[in-house]
Amino acid sequence: MRWQKTPEGFLKLNCDASFIQESKIGSWGFLIRDHDGDVVMSGRGRINNVLSAFHAELIACLQGVQVASSLGIGKLILETDALNIQLAMQSQSFDVRPEGGLIEEIKSFSRINFNEFVCNFLGRTGNRAAHVLASLGYGCIEGQALITSAIPDDVFVIVSDDLSGE
Repeated sequence: MRWQKTPEGFLKLNCDASFIQESKIGSWGFLIRDHDGDVVMSGRGRINNVLSAFHAELIACLQGVQVASSLGIGKLILETDALNIQLAMQSQSFDVRPEGGLIEEIKSFSRINFNEFVCNFLGRTGNRAAHVLASLGYGCIEGQALITSAIPDDVFVIVSDDLSGE
């Protein structure tokens, strides 16, 4: 499934993460786009001492929703290629996992800061831009995330491709 534009009034947050099991190092990336698909903000960073790929994905989502909130966004669609994230956001069955506190933080933060919030699963094909940003996150220093309205050239190509497919 390809990336698709949002309904009028919504912005879309695509998140992704990467995780290296042997070193317990991860990275995250996100991209916020407006109704027309134009990039509003992007971010990426590195995480040391990560529990799992799921943990890294949750951190990517939290980073993204926090930035979206700081922009004053009222209606947000979060898209992730991690099905467990969507399931965790829609149920309480993941709350007992070690990452449960982080799940509850995202749920609570979203309820408080957005008028409307939806979390959807989207396959890797539709989440390519966030995937590339997550890969670039390994180049960051932990704790020094790169949050900007600009995007790297290789991400720009993906965003342009997404929009031409509409």
